[in-house]
Amino acid sequence: MILVPANTTEKSGFEHVREVTLRYTRSDRARELLSDLLPASDRDTVSNRLGKTRELMQLAGAGESVPVSEMPDVRKALSRARPQGSVLDTASVLQVGLIVQTFRRVRQFFAQREERCPVWFAAISSTGVLKHLEDEIFTVLTDSGLVKDNASIELQQIRRSLNARRNDLRSTLNKVLRQAAKDGYLSEQEPTIRGGRMVLAIKSEHKRKIAGFVHDTSSTGQTVYLEPVDVLHINNDIRQLENDEQREIERILRILTTQIRDEIPAVAENAARLAELDAGMAIARLSADLDGVIPTLTEVTGSLAGPIHLIEARNPHLMLKVREAGTGEAVVPLNLQLDRDENCLVITGPNAGGKSVALKTLGLHAMMVQSGYAVPLREGSVMPVFQSLCVDMGDEQSIDNDLSTFSSRLAWMKSTLERAADTSLVLIDEAGTGTDPEEGVALYQSLLEELISRRCRIIVTTHHGNLKVFAHNHPNAVNGSMEFDQHSLSPTYRFRKGLPGSSYAFEIAQRMGVSDSILKRSRELLGDTRNRLEHLIADLERMGQQAAASRIEADKELREARKLTAEYQQKNETLTRQRDQIREKALLEAKSIMQSANARVEDAVQRIVEGKAAKKDIKQIRKELEAEKSAVDDALEDLREHREPKVLREPPKIGDSVKLSDGHSTGELAELDGKKAVVMVNGLRVKTHFKNLVKVQAPARKKTPQVTVTVIGSADDDGLVRKASPSLDIRGKRGEEAIAELTLYLDKAMSSGLGQVEIIHGKGDGILRKLVHNYLGGRKEVREFALAPWEQGGPGCTLVYF
Repeated sequence: MILVPANTTEKSGFEHVREVTLRYTRSDRARELLSDLLPASDRDTVSNRLGKTRELMQLAGAGESVPVSEMPDVRKALSRARPQGSVLDTASVLQVGLIVQTFRRVRQFFAQREERCPVWFAAISSTGVLKHLEDEIFTVLTDSGLVKDNASIELQQIRRSLNARRNDLRSTLNKVLRQAAKDGYLSEQEPTIRGGRMVLAIKSEHKRKIAGFVHDTSSTGQTVYLEPVDVLHINNDIRQLENDEQREIERILRILTTQIRDEIPAVAENAARLAELDAGMAIARLSADLDGVIPTLTEVTGSLAGPIHLIEARNPHLMLKVREAGTGEAVVPLNLQLDRDENCLVITGPNAGGKSVALKTLGLHAMMVQSGYAVPLREGSVMPVFQSLCVDMGDEQSIDNDLSTFSSRLAWMKSTLERAADTSLVLIDEAGTGTDPEEGVALYQSLLEELISRRCRIIVTTHHGNLKVFAHNHPNAVNGSMEFDQHSLSPTYRFRKGLPGSSYAFEIAQRMGVSDSILKRSRELLGDTRNRLEHLIADLERMGQQAAASRIEADKELREARKLTAEYQQKNETLTRQRDQIREKALLEAKSIMQSANARVEDAVQRIVEGKAAKKDIKQIRKELEAEKSAVDDALEDLREHREPKVLREPPKIGDSVKLSDGHSTGELAELDGKKAVVMVNGLRVKTHFKNLVKVQAPARKKTPQVTVTVIGSADDDGLVRKASPSLDIRGKRGEEAIAELTLYLDKAMSSGLGQVEIIHGKGDGILRKLVHNYLGGRKEVREFALAPWEQGGPGCTLVYF
């Protein structure tokens, strides 16, 4: 990514993010890579970087660790190994061994997880392992870098002889030591070493009493360090064997150095891959600490950069600063969305209201994403890949370069116009400042027009009203503002798209204690038109806040409604399962009855055929068979009543059997008026929309005797025989009168063979409803009663089942 100016990494906060990332590294090489890290400009590289971060974050989330405990810097060791005849020391050889060993383990780790980590597997597997070199090195060296005794036969023999002579030395020296101690000659009670040889510390006045060679004298002159003559030849042997040992070790290391020299490019590549992995792991760790999410990269359409959609994006630089300070402050998230045709966003609002932070948040997120970081935002966020980032913060004045603020901004404009294209992100803070306001605004408006014509993405903050008007009128620009709480006269730091913001200069000045006379005069100087505009913006902001609060409340109610819907759907599914279980049980019982009846019939026929049954017995058998047949018929009839009716394709007409959209209620279509329909369900009239009905096969009608009742004593008694109505309306009746009429009606309904009726008592204060319910509770013929569904009257109507 091209950065204008070059110090954009510092201005955006990206430099701070890189510095924090360095703390997560293990190796110097990785720290160098991260110090030079810059955002990539092509989509494939960005996708590759993000893929690596995603895989490492997923591994960490699953509790898996990449085996990278040792990653020493081998560049100096490889450099020393290049000249022919050179010999590396054991520490350098060990570094090379650890690098090739660690790389082999890492490669094996990702090979075992190829499906889960395809990006890292591809990056690591392209480099070969050096198992033969690893084996050669660790055949000679221990894990701590010491040369093993069995590194060669010669070394093994030398060390065996060396150990034997050292034992001889200790034995002989101890004899001399005990005698000298007995004679009181010793200055120290233990042997020591001088010039690489074992000696005794003897008091100066006794140095001539023990034959030997003096190697050193103490600073006070009171002690001499003497090698007794009895151990001179032993020490000489040890010194010779030690020289032999060093020559053999050097010979072995020369061989290993030659083997390393032959593999220098491969070892360097192993080390480079491990450094890249170390840097990638540091990026992934910081990303996880920031609760980072990898946004979707916008697909490029033609030459246009894709849309931008940040959901609850927090500024990483601010988050890290807050953590370092330990204040525990919350960083306010930014929600920002720009469609493909919205090239320019003009953000306005009060000072210290968060405009610059919003600007930097977008810029920093773009730089971090294109560098491979997961950033603190929500899933569903979308980011384009930009090839250049041009940032104007208006703070490049320099005494050394003789640049004023405005001159520096002009220099930035020139550089930006030389590079800006359709894949550029341009961020401008406080446009129009640094010179005459009118001239400054005109200059920046012309710049914005040029950048929009090049299809750049531009985010600009300003206080100038003319730029607000420009954003409102231009088809590819849009206004935005930082919200301001007019009650507390303080910013909320929340961004709102679509409306310009007021600077609230007078309100903030009043809160800060500026005198009323100054504020009054300021408003007069501003003019009525400008005052009205500021008031209008403030009113729009207040209305927007109220609308947002209403939306939050509506969302809450919608969530509750959805929760209730889910609960009722679950209950409905449970009831459906129970109904199916009951039907299955009924079918099994019917089958059992049929099998029993068939057995009884076969037994009876057998007895008649064999002539064993008397006439009296035959009559009894016939009676039993009739009873069995009746039981079977009743069971089958009960099954038919509960069987799901067959759905027919043709539209229903009056008189047809229909099923309602609730999936459970069936009845007869009684009335049809356009799109409105009335269905009789169990004697009740149900009003519904015609589209909610499906024609079904009519159920087999149960033959029941018609029962008629002559009602005597009724107010409308005319001596005619009547059938009971499926409903009774007692609204407006007094208590005793209502119960008397209800008693007569229930007797009539049961005599007419009705299985269900409805009592319409109205809602009111509920007194009549309670009276009816108390009465129904005392009638043995009433199986159950309940308030009707809302579409049938709700609390104003009670359904009664006999």
